[in-house]
Amino acid sequence: MPYVKQITIRQTLNRSLRYIVNEKKTEYGCFVSGVNCATNDKLAYKQMVNNKNRYGKEDGTQGFHFIQSFKPNEISDPYKAHEIGLKWAAKMFGNKYQYIISTHLDKGHLHNHIIINSVSLGGKKFNACKSSLQEARRLSDEVAKEYDLGIIPVNKDTESKSYKEWKEEKNGLSWKATIKNDIDSTLHSASSFEDFVAKMQANGYVMKQGNVKYMTFKHPNMERSVRGKTLGVEYTEERIRERIKFKDFNLNQSKRLYNNRFTRKTYKEQRAQTARRYYFKRGGLAVNFMLTITLVRTMMNREKELNGNTRKRNFGYDLQINTLTDQLKFITDKQLNSRDDLKRGKSEIENKLNEIDSVQKEAVKINENLNFAITSIETYLKYKKIHEEYEGTTFRKSGIKRKFNVELETFDKAKKQLLKMGVQVDQYESLLVKQKSYENQIEKLYARAESLGSELKMFNEIEKTLSDRSVNYRKAKSKDRNMDR
Repeated sequence: MPYVKQITIRQTLNRSLRYIVNEKKTEYGCFVSGVNCATNDKLAYKQMVNNKNRYGKEDGTQGFHFIQSFKPNEISDPYKAHEIGLKWAAKMFGNKYQYIISTHLDKGHLHNHIIINSVSLGGKKFNACKSSLQEARRLSDEVAKEYDLGIIPVNKDTESKSYKEWKEEKNGLSWKATIKNDIDSTLHSASSFEDFVAKMQANGYVMKQGNVKYMTFKHPNMERSVRGKTLGVEYTEERIRERIKFKDFNLNQSKRLYNNRFTRKTYKEQRAQTARRYYFKRGGLAVNFMLTITLVRTMMNREKELNGNTRKRNFGYDLQINTLTDQLKFITDKQLNSRDDLKRGKSEIENKLNEIDSVQKEAVKINENLNFAITSIETYLKYKKIHEEYEGTTFRKSGIKRKFNVELETFDKAKKQLLKMGVQVDQYESLLVKQKSYENQIEKLYARAESLGSELKMFNEIEKTLSDRSVNYRKAKSKDRNMDR
């Protein structure tokens, strides 16, 4: 499902050419092709400028930049992506323009860049407009169909509609309501937060969570993501985790029904007096956690006595108790008896993660090289017969070149790459075995890193709990001194 966009280059043609032929992005120039010009950016720029000077058209727009992007995991073979780009460019520009096409491999998805000279070899300027972009997309779709790739459906209406408008027109629901309904139904069957994420993704959603400020949801039929907090307070990452953990308590009601705010001063004083009785106890980590759990439970009992209204029960305390209990079990299992033990354990986990990360990066790099070598051999074998036919004839050379120009150029690139890597075609089977071995190793490393990451997260949560308790202790002590005065 390639997506095409068009950019006008008004002044920086040389910089644009330098960007698309970047060796780090194109496997050291392997996936760069020049039509009617060199593949070297400096030489190609001079050739394009000379062509402009020949017809006295140096001013104005200098060139046009087309980008053809494939969906992540839609194409993993860079030779195939480059081949598609060459055929697409040939359909668009034929042999009338000077242009460079390159395939970039540095992102999570393969994509082609084409930069053409604004002036054709015949002196005519390229007419870039809305219709030219539509034509570029149409021709890109034609080539995509030849390779059994999906295409982006065209909106046949004269006026484009947003997904929100289309959905509301279809069944009277806004897209926000649709996403919220999907989240609620998935929450009901999810056993954990990770299970919830997996099920949402299985339903076609693209989610960002964890190392981001706000969790986002992208419906499969939407172009943009929406933040959970935009959907409402019940759809933030923190709240969704709570809802999954305590869904048996039926907490999907309005917060004001169960969130007790302690508005009366007497309640606050009684709660503070209860808390201060435990602040001055000393002991190891396990003792501190036990005391904290006891404290929270005492406060809950106090609330029940004072309020007598179960509808106003503060389930936040249930969550605190559950969290503290998990942390208590963790420090008991790990035999953490002091804060020094806590720091030491955390440091060991961080060192192990750094070691795994280093090994993991090296394994991924080797696996990528193996995959590239395997793909190069497959491409070489795919077009070997066409190359042999071309080399074995004298009279039909021009006809074969004209018909299979893209295939022959792709074959040459694969052959040069194999020579550069020092790989033989008969190594294909052994390379497959090595690749499988490294994939298994990488999978195990990922699993180990995930397990250690969970432990490190627990260490950080325990540190935060102890830090918060120390702050509360100092506040309580300060308050006692003020009361004594």
